[in-house]
Amino acid sequence: MDGILQRIISILIAVVIFFILPVYIAYEKRDDISYALALKITTDFVNNVNARGYLDSKMYDDFISELALTQNSYDVYMEHTAKKYNPVIYSYTDDLKTIRAKFDYNLYKDEYSAGQIVIADGNLAGTYNNLVLAYDLAEKKYTESQILSVISSTDRSVTLNTSLDAYKTLNYRQLPAISSIYVINEQGPYNIYTMNEGDEFNVIIKNKNTTLATILYNAITLGAAGKNNTKIYVNYGGTVKAESYRDRVVEDDNTNYNPETDNSNTSSMVNSYITDGLVALLDGEYNMGVTHSNKTDTWEDLSGNGNNAALSGFDFDDESGWRYNGLRFTGKEYVALDDFDLDEMTIEAVVKFDTITDVTNPEHSVLSNINNGGAGLVYNLLNVDDATKKGKISFDVYTSDADGNLIDTPSTVTSDAVIQANKIYSISGSLGRITLDEDASGMGYEVVAQILGVNGATKAQVFNSIYQKPALGSKHTLGGTPLAGAGANTQLKGTIYSIRIYNRALTEDEIKENYEIDKKRFNIE
Repeated sequence: MDGILQRIISILIAVVIFFILPVYIAYEKRDDISYALALKITTDFVNNVNARGYLDSKMYDDFISELALTQNSYDVYMEHTAKKYNPVIYSYTDDLKTIRAKFDYNLYKDEYSAGQIVIADGNLAGTYNNLVLAYDLAEKKYTESQILSVISSTDRSVTLNTSLDAYKTLNYRQLPAISSIYVINEQGPYNIYTMNEGDEFNVIIKNKNTTLATILYNAITLGAAGKNNTKIYVNYGGTVKAESYRDRVVEDDNTNYNPETDNSNTSSMVNSYITDGLVALLDGEYNMGVTHSNKTDTWEDLSGNGNNAALSGFDFDDESGWRYNGLRFTGKEYVALDDFDLDEMTIEAVVKFDTITDVTNPEHSVLSNINNGGAGLVYNLLNVDDATKKGKISFDVYTSDADGNLIDTPSTVTSDAVIQANKIYSISGSLGRITLDEDASGMGYEVVAQILGVNGATKAQVFNSIYQKPALGSKHTLGGTPLAGAGANTQLKGTIYSIRIYNRALTEDEIKENYEIDKKRFNIE
């Protein structure tokens, strides 16, 4: 019996030595090769980033693709340690031995030039002299998710038109991400995540799959390795050595910003549009008249008629409120203007939509005074019931019968083009008498027309109905449908950059003329 047992044990040992062990060694060798390759790929990637001083999506995608050549899957961790040199102003006591207070130079540089800082109230109230300019050195760490959010962003505009006093009141969350203003023109363009010389960039990778060598080892040792299946672990970093993005041709994405406009005088911008009949003009770039504020809840009318708009429901944070010279809606906000009591009208908007479907509200009102009558520009999302409107803009006008009773179904002109999300559109709705070209007899003649314009493409139809004006006291509303005596049924998810309202019907040619201005100002494709 002992002899049989010894033979069995000998056979098992022989199988392990002559069959399993060579296979295990081969798999271990394969893991070693994978580690060496992963180490080279990672070090090359980090050295490339540090040599350039930036990271873009192509560099990152190439790195991930090269790691896949090792036939393993990895958890990848990136970390950027930024050295922050913040200019500050120190105020010393008269003997110059003790620091009284420290101030941010960017906020008090004018006072530093004058040699004195005066704080009117608060814990630091007082007059500060003996000012010395210095800097604070601090470190801030940025994680992989923060880095990737920059290089994958589609919103790169960083224009901020404001005075120093207004800048002092801003919350840092309202400021744009400066890192993403550089766009490298190679095979892209690609957003880039910028770093400064002297910063540190570090990458850690480790395999998250179980390699064949680990599986075999666990089988032989009956799981002696436990749950630690990491065979490839690379931790490599270094110091950023250059800022090559500053030496390249870069593009500053000034979407929704007109660099030719004089910030101190908006008349050139207003007069570039048709002004005949203009009763209200709201512009996100100059939401306070000649300046811009990220906090104001009043949108000032630039037409000179005093028809300012009131904002309701905005949080004024990264999602809801003023962003990149536009007003962003998340479905819970609206903006109300006064009732213009118009018999004829043209309403125009420059807008970008965030989504093409919305189960809660499949119809998003952009600008309307629809309330038991009225007219409005409406975005019909892909899940709207009416198949002829899916994904399209419509200009809806409500009518009445000969007895003055409201007809439930509006007179509608619908765009041919299907709207895309995250793309800027200039849209118009015109209703009223327009003078057409001379007829065969040489006489000009008028018709009542209903015209829709989307990015310069117009559709028109003769309006033979009776326009039903909205309920008395209804307000023109942005982002929702007005309700008499209440707020608004909020709907819009997107950004409005500009609004124009006329007390007459613009012709198709005039709509196209205004669109050409929008196209240039807002980089509409």
